[in-house]
Amino acid sequence: MEKLRVGVIGCGQIAQIMHLPYLMELPQYEIAAVCDISAKVVNTVAEWYGVSDRYVAYEELLAADDIDIVAILTMDHGDIAEAAAESGKHLFVEKPFCFDPSEGHRVLSAVERNKVKLMVGYMKRYDPGYEYGMARMRAMEDVRLIRVHDFAGDFTVHEPLYTLVTADDIPQDVLTDGAAKIDAASKAALGKSHARFSGLFNMLLMLSSHDLAILRGAFGAAESVLFSDAISPTEILSVLDFGPQRRCVFEAGIWPDYLWWDEQLTAYGKSETVSIVFPNPYVKYAPTTVTIQENDKGSPVHKVVPASHEEAFRREWLHFYDCIREDREVRTTGADANADVELAVEMIRAIRV
Repeated sequence: MEKLRVGVIGCGQIAQIMHLPYLMELPQYEIAAVCDISAKVVNTVAEWYGVSDRYVAYEELLAADDIDIVAILTMDHGDIAEAAAESGKHLFVEKPFCFDPSEGHRVLSAVERNKVKLMVGYMKRYDPGYEYGMARMRAMEDVRLIRVHDFAGDFTVHEPLYTLVTADDIPQDVLTDGAAKIDAASKAALGKSHARFSGLFNMLLMLSSHDLAILRGAFGAAESVLFSDAISPTEILSVLDFGPQRRCVFEAGIWPDYLWWDEQLTAYGKSETVSIVFPNPYVKYAPTTVTIQENDKGSPVHKVVPASHEEAFRREWLHFYDCIREDREVRTTGADANADVELAVEMIRAIRV
């Protein structure tokens, strides 16, 4: 088996917990180089994984001619992704794809122009529990109401499970400039009328771009946004139109007092309800469960199906390898991811001002 050589840009928590361990484990891949703006993080991670090529500037990694794939695991992806495509390398881009759809279009143009593959890291689309539940939902002929519910709580509860290195050596002005760049892109996407909701928009993309992706995967594209309400600076409620007699209630937010994960996609039909309940994404091998309520021989039946312990992060990398080697289209495309960002923009713009 011929390995694909991966250069990893951004070595924070999700890289350390999920991506780097699976890239090391899977025989299809080799970690060829690592890059992070924190010298402490990049050197520590490089030592852990025995990687000699280490960088603090992504441009230097992209200049290497022995890298097949660039894994972009930073918070802000657009400039790096566009440059990676121009360098002729395949791209794995973590969510959110971008903070302004115009930036996403530039990346997509560079990908098309250079004939490289782009996969967006919507790992929930590769979750076997999601795949099982999605198939059940698609088989329902009478879905009238869809509910997306995602209220994230304490983002530190997983930390005792892992040995992690944190970046405490990044100059404050670098962090400030990075946050300002993201905020400027978000405000440009929202326009003057809704620019003040940029924080809520960023929450929607950082937390719930996965929810937009699983919603699209199960039911296709929403036709329009009927209503949105900014409940608080970190909570949103929207109603989406999915065609005649089919609506989606989309509710998401940050509730830091929660010590549990509270995320699910539910489809309600006349005689059946199917719900996909997701575990904390930072906990490895925790199964996504599917609950089914239906009528059976005149009685109500409640089933709980823990579909599999297979890890979605691992499965998405296996999928990407096959797509590159067999020249197939990836499941989670950049075009769909950019459309998700466009939908998020419309959800914010539907807030009455």
